[in-house]
Amino acid sequence: MVAFVPMPHPASDVDPAQQLRERRASVEQVYLAIEALGNGADPDVVAALISAALEEAPLDELAHLRGGRERIVAQAVEDYRRFAPSEASNASSAAGLVRILLLQNVDLLWWEDVEDFATEAEARAAGLLDLRRLKRSGRVHFSFGIASDGILRRGRDFVVQRLTPHREPRGAGLAYTGIRPEMLGLLNEIAAAVAAIAPSGTPPIRVNSIVRTVEHQNHLKALGFSALSPSAHCRGWAADIEVTWFERFDAADSLREVLLEYLDRGILNVIDEGRAWHVCLSPEFAHRYASGA
Repeated sequence: MVAFVPMPHPASDVDPAQQLRERRASVEQVYLAIEALGNGADPDVVAALISAALEEAPLDELAHLRGGRERIVAQAVEDYRRFAPSEASNASSAAGLVRILLLQNVDLLWWEDVEDFATEAEARAAGLLDLRRLKRSGRVHFSFGIASDGILRRGRDFVVQRLTPHREPRGAGLAYTGIRPEMLGLLNEIAAAVAAIAPSGTPPIRVNSIVRTVEHQNHLKALGFSALSPSAHCRGWAADIEVTWFERFDAADSLREVLLEYLDRGILNVIDEGRAWHVCLSPEFAHRYASGA
């Protein structure tokens, strides 16, 4: 068994990027300790490892989130116990799912004061921009699909995948097309940065999830996806960017390089969730993208 080693308490003058690095390093220690136990370990041991980590800096601040330490430990243990490998899961192991959960709670430290969008009506009332209108006016520099239960849309997607499998990745697309101006500016900037270093002929980056309502998040979880709640998606400050699909164009490394640079600078919290990478914008940099340009 790998023991959890607390990280040193951060100094009061630690910058946000350094603080993020320290929190992520602590999460990695927890992940390695639980991974060493293997799937099916005693839930009490898993709970003890997570609880110990949350009592020490720099993860002790997670205790101030809604539901506190008790909510995080209980949720992590439940997800650990129920984990089953599948195409729908964002993790390849139970420990990996706990890692994603803890890193997404780091997102929530940034956006704890923002309320969730429980339903689409609440999201619409927040005055988000509409990606469909933005795309028509040329203001969107990344690609995205739109989910639909309609037979015509499903038929169109089937034809695209059969005739031009490289054009779009498989996936349902966005369930809701609202976006905060700051996220639009951020994703456009990432798209430009990737385009500048990716091989010639590489299509724009593909974003497969931005705003999700709590209602939709619960629906995804019922279908077997690793849709964790609470989530920065439900507050409009996160997005998922396709990575595996980009391998078809020998451009995945370019995308990873850009995202990891944003992570290193503290602009984003980035989570490798397999096929797609989850990104969350830091409030320290949100003003930089407020114009949505």
